[in-house]
Amino acid sequence: MPHSPTKATRFAHFHFDPARDLLGEGPLSEVYRATDEKLDRIVALKILRANVELDPEADQRFEREARHTSNLVHPNIATIYEYGEDGGRRYIAMEFLQGRTLDKIIKERQLGIEEGMRIAVQVCSALALVHRTGLIHRDLKPANVMVLHDGTVKLLDFGIARARNESTITQHGMLVGTVLYMSPEQVRGDDLDARSDIFALGALLYHALTGQLPFPGSSFPEVCMAILDGRPRPAGQVRPGIGRALEEFVAKCMSPKPEDRYLTAEVAHGVLVSIVDGQRERGGNNAIALRGTIGMLPFGHRDANAQAMAEGVRADLGAELQRAGLTLKLLNAQESATHCNYMVRGELGFDGQQGRLELELERNNNGRGSVIWKDAITHADSDEWALQDQLVRGASRALRKQLSEDLLKPTVHTPRDPAKGRELAKRGHDVLHRGMTKHLLASTSLFRRAIEEDPRNALAFSGLSEALARKFLYWDGDPAFLQESRDHARRALSVDPNCAEAHTALGFGYQVSGHPVDAQREYRLAIQLDHTEWLAHRLLGVVLLAEDNFKAASPLLQRAIALKPTYISCYDNLYVALQRLDRYEESIETADRGVAAGKKQLQRVPDDQHARLYLAQIKARLGLFDEANQLVDEAQALGPKDGFTSFRSAVVHAIQGNPGKALELLTSAQARGFYVKAEMRLSEFDILRGTAEFQALAQ
Repeated sequence: MPHSPTKATRFAHFHFDPARDLLGEGPLSEVYRATDEKLDRIVALKILRANVELDPEADQRFEREARHTSNLVHPNIATIYEYGEDGGRRYIAMEFLQGRTLDKIIKERQLGIEEGMRIAVQVCSALALVHRTGLIHRDLKPANVMVLHDGTVKLLDFGIARARNESTITQHGMLVGTVLYMSPEQVRGDDLDARSDIFALGALLYHALTGQLPFPGSSFPEVCMAILDGRPRPAGQVRPGIGRALEEFVAKCMSPKPEDRYLTAEVAHGVLVSIVDGQRERGGNNAIALRGTIGMLPFGHRDANAQAMAEGVRADLGAELQRAGLTLKLLNAQESATHCNYMVRGELGFDGQQGRLELELERNNNGRGSVIWKDAITHADSDEWALQDQLVRGASRALRKQLSEDLLKPTVHTPRDPAKGRELAKRGHDVLHRGMTKHLLASTSLFRRAIEEDPRNALAFSGLSEALARKFLYWDGDPAFLQESRDHARRALSVDPNCAEAHTALGFGYQVSGHPVDAQREYRLAIQLDHTEWLAHRLLGVVLLAEDNFKAASPLLQRAIALKPTYISCYDNLYVALQRLDRYEESIETADRGVAAGKKQLQRVPDDQHARLYLAQIKARLGLFDEANQLVDEAQALGPKDGFTSFRSAVVHAIQGNPGKALELLTSAQARGFYVKAEMRLSEFDILRGTAEFQALAQ
């Protein structure tokens, strides 16, 4: 029977049922699903047993786990909320995870190779942070890897983790950890470094992929001798189909000598990414995203007839790198790339059948650029389109390979500045709401820089969440962006459970993907947490407006204007609600205020496309068609290839009763990646609903 911490269901400020809520137990502790009464949230509560005489170091180890894990902020490491003591019993409150440990999964079935690789990459990513912060996990095993229901992996249990400069608790000659996955030096009781964890990573991956232990034995001494002997069967012999590259990776991890293994998990992670990327090139579907912001200057061209192809190659190559996970910033010749992690320069030569694309990749080192790679991609084809496609594919492969290799190198850490991080996050939210794709990309870069300054910046994580939901809208409705958006929102809430902006971002993701009930729930939660969260007021008002609930929508929109008078769409939305409520004079007054606010905002921020196009919408509703069209023309000149600009311009023309022009602009918006299907319910498009062209766009 499990040992109950108390006959009651209350411990410190947590409550739980000792029988029903027991999640697991070990010799020294029990873990319960509990409710934190202070913050009204579910946690996993780990309580140290009262009887720890068999291990007098248990208290220190328990504190060590809390201290080490609380400093590790990573999506693949369980978050520690609190460490404390009640009645002489220590406890850790941590993130409640719903899933299964890897050991239970591989007992029941053999993992698919792709599934095993996805798990391995996430474990390796988490372990990379552990090593960068100067820790060694020392007990890496399948039981300490949790696979959540959505496929996310969490690394657990830092109870015997040790900083490299610590010498207490585990002295030379003592065996601590789980022997089945131990390195030879750990079996011998020698001093350890990160390479011991690399050995355990290889042993874990071997077991997960093959279903067999690399060092089997019927007794503790037999397993230890097998590890010291260091001759496991190659993984590819145990399970054909693993592939030579992956087999060699596992073997290198489990090299008997530490100097023959990967130096740290960061290096191992980079190699794994390269292996997966290579499988993807051969037709696999393991998509591992690269990280960072990449700037691309206009490509040069040696011949006049190469100009159009140079522009096309640059645009297509940028799209390929975005799909790989990079944040793209297309720059003009005068723009600075200070805020980009990498810069790509190119020059195209084209003689009618043969193309030669010379590329140069530069890394940004604290504002100073250094060229890390240059090469030329050449192809020949009589079909210009086929030639362009071959050049783009070759360039994309070469750049992804170089970027993957560059990410293997140790990161030079600079001092963090949380105040600067918060300022960057605020700027990111401001830039994000200016409307165009370039603003979305710039804001994403600001949010990532904010997180670099402060890894616990909830405002930055929530901003990334909203940006990715907008990316879903701007990039063909790719659902992968929504999943990533939710991940960042959850990260924000794990850092700050009262982060209203995170709930707003979650709601926006639900809204653009066609789930208004879920969206309303999140918006109401945001408003409940923070009555000044203007965007939740505005978006909830928009959802209610779409449901013809004008009476409920209008006060929300009025509140949004009071909180954020520079966001012009609030005036437009409120004008519509008041018109439908037959409050004509108020609606005209609102429109006039919107016009004045829009003009003022454009004087202050001339490239605020959101303000410009919603100002055009208000003028169109007032019958000021010439002024509305002048604003649309200005917008088109500012963003000639921007999907958001085309879409909102279509709305302006639909309001004016110009179905032909509206359809032309909608078609252009869709061609430029804007997910028009998500916005087809707008009442402004009623004029188009009977047309075959509109129906085709809605498919």
